[in-house]
Amino acid sequence: MATVSPFTIGIRSSSRPFNRRAYGHRTLVTYSILSFLLLASSSLLSPLPIPSTAMTSSPSLHLESRLRGALWGLFSGDALAAPTHWYYGGYRQVKADYGPSGITDYVKPAEFLAGSILNKSNVNGGGRGSFDRANGVSIIGDVINHGKRGYWHPSKSYHYHATLQRGENTLEAQIARVLMRSVTSTGGTFDADHFRKAYVDFMTTPGSHNDTYASTCHRMFFANMIFKKLPPEKCPDNDRHNVDTIDGLVLPTVTILAMGGRIARGEDPVKVREEARVMAERTAGVTRNSSALERASGTWSDLLLDILAADEGADAQQSLNKAARSFGLRRMPVPNGRDEMSACYLDGSLPTLLDMISKYSRKGDAWTGLLANANVGGENVHRGAVLGAALGASVGEENLGPQEMLGGLYEREKLAEEIDAFVRAVTRIENDL
Repeated sequence: MATVSPFTIGIRSSSRPFNRRAYGHRTLVTYSILSFLLLASSSLLSPLPIPSTAMTSSPSLHLESRLRGALWGLFSGDALAAPTHWYYGGYRQVKADYGPSGITDYVKPAEFLAGSILNKSNVNGGGRGSFDRANGVSIIGDVINHGKRGYWHPSKSYHYHATLQRGENTLEAQIARVLMRSVTSTGGTFDADHFRKAYVDFMTTPGSHNDTYASTCHRMFFANMIFKKLPPEKCPDNDRHNVDTIDGLVLPTVTILAMGGRIARGEDPVKVREEARVMAERTAGVTRNSSALERASGTWSDLLLDILAADEGADAQQSLNKAARSFGLRRMPVPNGRDEMSACYLDGSLPTLLDMISKYSRKGDAWTGLLANANVGGENVHRGAVLGAALGASVGEENLGPQEMLGGLYEREKLAEEIDAFVRAVTRIENDL
């Protein structure tokens, strides 16, 4: 097994004092002097066994827990917030649809949503636009999001995720799973071509997911493929309004976590960070054409790797402040402010994301932070996914929160299998132990 200094990757040794109850004086005095002499004279006396609690845990195992925590946090943050996605009426609107306590657990999204702009969105491209088919084809319904076109009808007012079940993940998180499976298939590394093919296959396969909504970048990608006959690598696009957005950080998060696995394997953290930044940017570029998002992905990579490698219970404020400066934000993250709603655009969503990481990582409570995000409304689904990854990485799988955080996810068993396979692939821990 490769030797990794705990200092190198910021992991605290788990060596603990001897277990006095099992091996201390109260046990030893039960041996009589005679018994001791008999044992000694017969050369049968051997050193006491070292209790398991005294063994130093492998840094790979410690980081493995954080990787798992980050992935569970991503899926939990996404699914918890799906019912209140784009609730710009805030907590008052949340309570009106889901009861006086708001969101307290996973819940199925409402069928209808007053003020929904799904009915104004372009089914054949970015932003708002026509509901008409183009040359007999509708991107939404015929090419992707099969069977969901009726929910986008101009005369209707459906919730963006009306077709999801309780605890079911939205499309972007489902694509994150596609990326996880791609990374697993390629031996724990990100391969843009492999992922691109898997993405196209997933999106164009009927029944591959159950979400109603697809972001502008996906609609534009497949419009370019179908109407302009572009090859997949030329299909990422940008409407200069709805693409430079926080949902674009979800996929790079998976690649960053994969790179974190290389730190667990003992690779040079400085080189891993440099490469992770590049890989995160390339991941963002598979589905959208956004230089702003690529830059943000690089900064997000630095921050998430800092959180993964931090000592247990360490304050992330210094790393968060560094990220804020790199993002070009006007203020530093606030650890004790109110939880703020934001839209999808990076200049508004990034400050509130950093605020919530600062606040809830200090509390060591991922579940409470994700519930708060769900109850704020606004563009909270994709913020919830990346927030969940950061909070999950900070506490590890075993400290995520109550049982329902994992148990309430709609596809919990499949997620567990995919997370296990991903973590094994990126850490290669089975080959080292």
